[in-house]
Amino acid sequence: MAPTSTPTAFTKSAPAESNVSEDSNNESAKTKPFQYPPSFLLRIPKADLHMHLDGSIRIPTLIDLAKRQNIPLPSHDPEELKNKVFPEQYTSLEEYLRGFGYITTVLRTPEALERVAYEVAMDAYNLGVRYLEMRFAPQLHAIPCKFTIEDVICSVNRGLERAAHEADELDRLSGETDILDSIYNNESSNTDYSKETINKLVRLSKETHPYDPEAPPHHYGIIVCAMRFFLPVFSPYYEAFWEVHKGEDPHRVFGLASVALVTAVNNLRSKGKCCHGNDDEGGHDAILTLPNAQKEKQQPDHDDIFPIVAIDIAGAESGYPASDHKEAFDLAHQSFLNKTVHAGEAYGPESIFSAITDLHAERIGHGCNLFRWDVIGEGEGRGGRSKSNKEKEEMSDDQKRAYVENLTRYLGTMRTCMEVCLSSNLQTMPDLEGDLRNHPARKMIEEGLAVTFCTDNTLVSHTDMV
Repeated sequence: MAPTSTPTAFTKSAPAESNVSEDSNNESAKTKPFQYPPSFLLRIPKADLHMHLDGSIRIPTLIDLAKRQNIPLPSHDPEELKNKVFPEQYTSLEEYLRGFGYITTVLRTPEALERVAYEVAMDAYNLGVRYLEMRFAPQLHAIPCKFTIEDVICSVNRGLERAAHEADELDRLSGETDILDSIYNNESSNTDYSKETINKLVRLSKETHPYDPEAPPHHYGIIVCAMRFFLPVFSPYYEAFWEVHKGEDPHRVFGLASVALVTAVNNLRSKGKCCHGNDDEGGHDAILTLPNAQKEKQQPDHDDIFPIVAIDIAGAESGYPASDHKEAFDLAHQSFLNKTVHAGEAYGPESIFSAITDLHAERIGHGCNLFRWDVIGEGEGRGGRSKSNKEKEEMSDDQKRAYVENLTRYLGTMRTCMEVCLSSNLQTMPDLEGDLRNHPARKMIEEGLAVTFCTDNTLVSHTDMV
């Protein structure tokens, strides 16, 4: 799942900017915290390993899709919708997740999913992301007998693939902006360039951007999310699933849905390629129009590789333990599918322990409560009936500290990567008091853990990779 290293030559043309004075006697310069210049942050190759498709939709796109599908929103005014549904601060993870209900409702057609996947990926690539792992819960978008889990994943893949191709073309075009003079002089040798391509060249020549012909290519991976908890109202798929399993223990139903997801994913992976549709549907921008020979050279055939890189579980932690999904993650493990798990965000360190022991997690989403030995044993286990939870309640403070120390050591030794999402953590965890200095990321690094910084949800968290 981890991106490969990238050549440093990519940043060779970045302007040499600094906010540190050259005057070594300047005391204010010595004490002022160093900040990387914006141009450097934009151009340096980056990887975003924890980004949710739905939580990163563009507000105008959400409004447009809702209008097209006659789906009500609290407001059709972008600013008012932001203030009502996606505020700067949330009181809890549950409030943070409320806005996703509006988003997933408009993402139940192939055209909508492909469009949003394309736009979200291009937003990331335009900020210098070179490797992107996008995650989403296919069962929130699927419609029984009409729009299958496989259809959902393929629709997203088409959008991501198109964005990666376009970003690679922008890399190439960024080295050809000097051809604009000859185009403007109507030299016949350049008539192969379409009007759209010429407009792209003009934009690249005028704007600060991360594209460079010597940069590494753009790549992406897909992470499919199962849900720790769901109700029939979450989606048409879940409504039908509950109907089929009426009378079952709810925790068993949650686990069975995850098994169904892994089974669908394995079927897709066994095919080796995606089901391609019409790239021109959905009213979105088309791929750059280039001379045919150049297009063939720049766009390799990826049909023999299906880029599903991992499975995840997301949603409410407290009361909905990872162990409910053990059967599904065992199946994924046996199928050589990587595992990353949202854990330790709204629950204590034992949630992280369960993720690595019950679900074979190789990465942890968030993990902010890793060092919170003081909350071990608190909260709900499986409906408040967890035997292991009762045992942890009876641990002494010294035993709880030792538990956290051993867990931290294990994570560091196994290089289990912590996907840290600073902005969303500040919004959903009141204990941080909105201050990054209270965030455990620094301690994670000091303890020798593998850490990657991610966006999580660019819309919901008002953030990006720069």
